[in-house]
Amino acid sequence: MSSRVLDFARSRGLRLTGLTFNSAEVRPGYVFFALKGVHHDGNAFIGDAVQKGAALIVSAQEPAQNWSAAYFHSDNMDEDMADAAYEFYGRPSDFLRITGVTGTKGKTSISYLAEAALTRGGKKTSVLGTVNYRINGRVVTDAPNTTPLALPLFALLKQMRDAQTDGLVMEVSSHSLEQQRVRHIHFDTAVFTNLQRDHLDFHHTFENYFAAKKKLFEELLAPDNHKPLKTAVINADDPYGRQLADMLRGRVRVLSYGLETPADYRAENIRESLHGTEFSVNGLNGKINLLGRHNVYNALAALCIAKAGGVDEQTALCGMAALPGVPGRMERIDEGQDYFVFVDFAYTDESLQRAYKTIENFKTGRVITVFGCGGDRDRTKRPLMGCTACQNSDLVFLTNDNPRTEPQEQIFADIQKGMEGFSNYEVEPDRRAAIFKAVNAARPGDVVIVAGKGHEQTQKIGHTVLPFSDQQTAREAIRGKRV
Repeated sequence: MSSRVLDFARSRGLRLTGLTFNSAEVRPGYVFFALKGVHHDGNAFIGDAVQKGAALIVSAQEPAQNWSAAYFHSDNMDEDMADAAYEFYGRPSDFLRITGVTGTKGKTSISYLAEAALTRGGKKTSVLGTVNYRINGRVVTDAPNTTPLALPLFALLKQMRDAQTDGLVMEVSSHSLEQQRVRHIHFDTAVFTNLQRDHLDFHHTFENYFAAKKKLFEELLAPDNHKPLKTAVINADDPYGRQLADMLRGRVRVLSYGLETPADYRAENIRESLHGTEFSVNGLNGKINLLGRHNVYNALAALCIAKAGGVDEQTALCGMAALPGVPGRMERIDEGQDYFVFVDFAYTDESLQRAYKTIENFKTGRVITVFGCGGDRDRTKRPLMGCTACQNSDLVFLTNDNPRTEPQEQIFADIQKGMEGFSNYEVEPDRRAAIFKAVNAARPGDVVIVAGKGHEQTQKIGHTVLPFSDQQTAREAIRGKRV
């Protein structure tokens, strides 16, 4: 499939040197895609792009004036960006072994575990995910999106091909599937983790949400001369996973995993502690330095990915056992204190409940929670999170997450609807102050959970992005308390 944009450029004899949707990046010979986003309209920056030497402007709008650059009218910006990037960067997705991981929870942990397993098996492995983008183990950049937009995505794939990457593990969000960011990404393996309530501000209904996830597996069924041997990795314990498995069996190879139902890889003899989790699978012993039964699911999914990628189970389990942890996923903050502090990316009521379940059998003292909800996002989950926090905690500090452009009063009011009847919480809008209060309240044996932001190193207030780390703040609070 050719690119309409590049065909247009060739027909006018244009010599293109780059592609971008950011006018600040434009150099002579670039194509500037004037994207209309939520907060910014790229059409307002066309003049700036032309002044910097853009050779071609692509826009869904008709030109407001006669620019010196060529102008291409696009009736589908997402498709035209993906088509252009795929061709411009030399179709790199045709030459990489690519695994896509989708589902509500577990994508990031699976990508880290799979990377560890594949690397132990001698495979040069790259990762595109929520925390950062890595090429053969080297961090290239922090991740602005779980799944990059088409232009930076294909630029990264070209870098991976140039670096002789054997395989890529990428988190595939429902947004990216809807917005065609993974158009022309030819997957060898597709993984389904689970489906829980999330992102209804974007998808509106749970059915739409599942339909978006399902697209990854519908793409897996499409004929592909570059990737003839395809594998679907499915959580057999999830009802939506079983639907997908029924759709896929007999058409691609299906590897199933689970804890409760028959599966190709079924974990047994699970032994949990606050220092890690041990289990048995298909006669082999496994250990991960991650907490909770849900991470056994993640380890099994990674085991299937490794198997599909040509790494034997024992080698894969050894690789996963060596992984110290995953940033912001029940990450223990240990400064030698006599109480526990964990930073977790729990931002839904289900994931918050999972964090409480993880510590349930080991806590000897109280549970103290710090959490909030992101602004400009799904409001329906807010009271559910408020109720879950109060029900499972002895003390809750309700604070800001990333309020973005939404008034914090509105966010707190939504959350507090689920806290009616509870008196075990305090509202502290300043997140740093809330973490300090939680740590200072902790007694020996207590467990403090700082939830919501996980690995994030910034806080978004209005249109301002400020440096902020839950981990660093927690460490400062622990050290300050000890002094």
